[in-house]
Amino acid sequence: MSAAWDDPLKLVLLIAVGAGLIVLGRWSSQLSGSSRKTFPADVPTPDVEHLLSGAAPNPRTWPPSAEEVAASLPYDPALGTLRIRKFYFNKADAIPGPENPEVFADELHVEIYDPESDHAWWQSYFVATPQGLANLLRQKSWRYLHAPQVLVFPRYNLEEIRRAVVTRIVADHDYFKGKEQEEEESL
Repeated sequence: MSAAWDDPLKLVLLIAVGAGLIVLGRWSSQLSGSSRKTFPADVPTPDVEHLLSGAAPNPRTWPPSAEEVAASLPYDPALGTLRIRKFYFNKADAIPGPENPEVFADELHVEIYDPESDHAWWQSYFVATPQGLANLLRQKSWRYLHAPQVLVFPRYNLEEIRRAVVTRIVADHDYFKGKEQEEEESL
């Protein structure tokens, strides 16, 4: 009869020891930190081809931020004391610009700041080239495009875009009413 009581007791003891080892393992892994490493989202990860081939990866360079792009723009006396604080496109990088400067269509956002009043506001423009507009209409299967603030250029040129934006800011805001303004061509 002692053999009959031994088998279930051994089984219970074996299960208890196994559960204890599992609990001990989990507890010790918590002491050493998370087994999963978390990396910040803005850190570039290496390309798989480079890891497999053993070749050294080319370091990735990040495009300038909206503030850095704005700071790189030359001072324009037409703005007076106003400053462009941020300058960026929705999809493309302002610097270096699109891969093909002849085909471009994107929304530009500009933050303007008046240090005298400590007031800032945003302006948005749809900037495109003729080929960029044609591609956009074709890709979206649109029959027409409506955008309230449109700037069309023969090709992407950041300096030309900046000049046009400054001209539009001066033409559109009461801040400049009564001041001599540069003429621009319209339709």
